[in-house]
Amino acid sequence: MKPLIIFYDGYCVLCNFWVRKLCRWDRKDRLRFAPLESSISKKMAVETGYDFTQTDSVLIWDQQNIPVAESAAVFKVLETLGGFWNVFFIFKIVPTALLNWTYKSVAKNRYQWFGKNDHCPLPDSSFKHKFL
Repeated sequence: MKPLIIFYDGYCVLCNFWVRKLCRWDRKDRLRFAPLESSISKKMAVETGYDFTQTDSVLIWDQQNIPVAESAAVFKVLETLGGFWNVFFIFKIVPTALLNWTYKSVAKNRYQWFGKNDHCPLPDSSFKHKFL
């Protein structure tokens, strides 16, 4: 199975927290990560024509090379992790508009609530293979 690529805000404290957690939880090695500010995201933008500057925190690039954002991205990651994480699909009963509003609200305020790094932190050496 082709890995799911997660592009994230490398300066965001909250985003980096979740990336570290996902690295630990990804026991089947199905996730790859790249900061939105990285050369790989710039290369992907050129290759696909997708405007990464319009992304406000996290963008998933799925196995069919389709960009997935907001609450749909969260569900895609949960689906990829599988197992226990499938229990969170109960939240799919919540209207997508409300889920996306919640996602956008957190994304908009993430620096104010959780802080911003001066630089993109380096990944833990045991997870380096997961970073593009």
